[in-house]
Amino acid sequence: MDNRNHSANVLIHLHMPKTGGTTLKKIIKRNYDSRKSVDVYEEHHKLPGIFKGLSKQNIECVQGHLPFGVHEYFNRPTTYITMLRDPVDRVISEYYFIRNIEWHNLHESVMKMSLEEYQALPKNRNLQTRYILGGQLTSVTEVNRAKNILKNHFAVVGLTEKFDASLFLMKEMFNWKQVAYQKYNVTKKRRSKEEISPNLLEKIAKNNEADLELYAFAKELLTKRIRALDPLSAYRLKRFERKHQQGFHGKRDR
Repeated sequence: MDNRNHSANVLIHLHMPKTGGTTLKKIIKRNYDSRKSVDVYEEHHKLPGIFKGLSKQNIECVQGHLPFGVHEYFNRPTTYITMLRDPVDRVISEYYFIRNIEWHNLHESVMKMSLEEYQALPKNRNLQTRYILGGQLTSVTEVNRAKNILKNHFAVVGLTEKFDASLFLMKEMFNWKQVAYQKYNVTKKRRSKEEISPNLLEKIAKNNEADLELYAFAKELLTKRIRALDPLSAYRLKRFERKHQQGFHGKRDR
């Protein structure tokens, strides 16, 4: 698999909320020097000052709930990765996650909301597309620009639903050795999509039309990427997926 020297670039993990990003973040941390790996989980208006400082440091990796565009602060080559998730499932998971975590800054307010009220809030609509567009989405027609960003600026766009295949592509691309994992921040005590009324599911889908289109595009990209693997890489992917499905906990994948 051609890694095109991406491993030499500053890695930017655009950690999309409730997509398996915390699990991925912990995997990434084990593969970079802790002195050169930085987490940035701050409000977006604080990012310019933070990244101006980071751009002067010899860092190799930065992770956080970051909008696309922070690469512009660096005068070195950068590479993005991210994970996307089925938008309807992501909204449901996020709602119940916040309700289950008492220390979450939105816990108190979300405890007073129904899922229908939560999903209707403008800030909870098309979140994934907004992150890829740099934080703003003025029209659902802008999803085509988001698709181009994914295609041209992201080394790997993974999917929560294909986590192991996504992780395999990333580890090959960046030569990661420590990739065994356990899942973190899994939402407990949540309803499945099957337990939610079709009417409400339809409303969530309607409010996330851009995300649904972007997710479908990302799924297509990932599928093409997997199908393009050479025979040896395809075999190693199947072996990798099988190990993790069987609860593999070794220190490295060979």
